[in-house]
Amino acid sequence: MNRSSLPPRHRRRAGILLAVGMLATVPSAFAVEGRTPGLARAVDAAWQRAAEARRAEGETVRAATGRRIARSFAADEPALSYTRTDGEWYGGSRAAEGRETEVALSWPLWMPGQRGAALRAARADVGWADANLALTRLEVAGKVREAAWDIAVRQAELELVQARVGFMKKLAEDVDRRVGAGDLARSDALAARADLLEAEAERADAQRGLRAAQAEWRVLTGLEEMPDANEIENESHLDVDKLVADAGTPPVLAAAEQAVQRAEGQLTAVRRSLGTPPELAIGTKKEVPGPGLPGENSLTVELRVPLGLGARRSQLRAQAQTELDASQAELTLARSRQAAALEESRLAIALADQQLDSERQRTQLLGERSRLMQRAFAAGEIDLAELLRTLRTSTEADASLARRHAEHGLAHARLLQVIGMLP
Repeated sequence: MNRSSLPPRHRRRAGILLAVGMLATVPSAFAVEGRTPGLARAVDAAWQRAAEARRAEGETVRAATGRRIARSFAADEPALSYTRTDGEWYGGSRAAEGRETEVALSWPLWMPGQRGAALRAARADVGWADANLALTRLEVAGKVREAAWDIAVRQAELELVQARVGFMKKLAEDVDRRVGAGDLARSDALAARADLLEAEAERADAQRGLRAAQAEWRVLTGLEEMPDANEIENESHLDVDKLVADAGTPPVLAAAEQAVQRAEGQLTAVRRSLGTPPELAIGTKKEVPGPGLPGENSLTVELRVPLGLGARRSQLRAQAQTELDASQAELTLARSRQAAALEESRLAIALADQQLDSERQRTQLLGERSRLMQRAFAAGEIDLAELLRTLRTSTEADASLARRHAEHGLAHARLLQVIGMLP
């Protein structure tokens, strides 16, 4: 039965229902699968702005420099010294002037086994710096993922509220016409206008929340381009079991393991060291007793070996041992945390799947109920207030479904963080 075949009173009710149908046709912000190059670009942009990235990159430069030092033949920087001594001796009626000049090159020496230990420690330090760099980048990616999903869910909520505002505006106009025709009471027009004002206030709140999330995104990435919900949604369609099975050592564990190796290398290097390195100095010395007198040249060799018996060496060993003990404890804790985080992430995904399915079924049921109530209103079986309550429940279910969809996608994104997968 089309609208023209209805009685006049029912035709006016059917006009209202045309606006009601707007809410049922709002497209979901998460409905279309896409790709994720936007996230990868955003991570690169955020990395360029992150202060922690500069520190991590600086650590890699420092570690590489330490490795070059450990490869050198000198335990420390060589030094060139120059000494000149002028003096006067007075005897009899004339003065005799003497002069002594000495030039020497000092060369810090490696102790037996010390250079190899220092080189192994430097390599372990480089490994730790690289692992820390990867972990820091993953942490930056996590911030980008969270910010992108925050924008996506706020955008979805705003679209739903905007659709509700459009519907309520159309409904209020139709109710005003029916009140003028004597079909509805003035109280119905007031109720429709009140609901419209409430929807507009909710839209303002949603717009403010979205702008705040977008501002945070700009601060984080420096990009004016906002993330596309279709792009980030793609991550929630990945095979979780396959990802976990194929995942290697996550960056958080790799960094903890490298920290242990670094501490072990430092302790070995300290044990091989006497503190200040031994020093070999080779030089020449020229002595001239006075004017017209022949000078004497000599070769000087000096070896300076620290005894390494002081408290400073014991302090360095204690510090290195403490660092090793702490890093081993942190590795044990990191493994426990990783196992717990992985289990929690998988449970969160399973729970999000269940909640999303339940919310979809609830939304379908309320949507069907809304359509039945619309027919009842068109037939004059219910009043406007009851229809508005039904529509409110249906729109709230739509908003809840959007949030559940975002929680589902964010649960997948957090699992990717746990296993160390970048966008």
